[in-house]
Amino acid sequence: MRGAVPMSVSTAVTLLLVVLDVQASGEYCHGWHDAQGAWRDGFQCPEKIDSEDAIICCGKCELRYCCASTEARLDQGTCDNDRPEPEPGGGGAERSDGGA
Repeated sequence: MRGAVPMSVSTAVTLLLVVLDVQASGEYCHGWHDAQGAWRDGFQCPEKIDSEDAIICCGKCELRYCCASTEARLDQGTCDNDRPEPEPGGGGAERSDGGA
């Protein structure tokens, strides 16, 4: 029993640190294709240029940014432009070997 208390305390402290880290780092804005069709990499909120409270992914499916307003939060699950294009020749059903 003597070792059980430190183990449970250690587990509780680790869990607390994980929860605090998630809250401090904010949401992740997924990568997306912008209005011109260019791929934009995703990013963790807040970014370097944002204030500490800009922990929410906001904007539109075609333009994402970090903000602090829950009313402006982007529901990324409704976006259909956040899948990268498959690499040419990367395999898959549409692949053509070009041979006769």
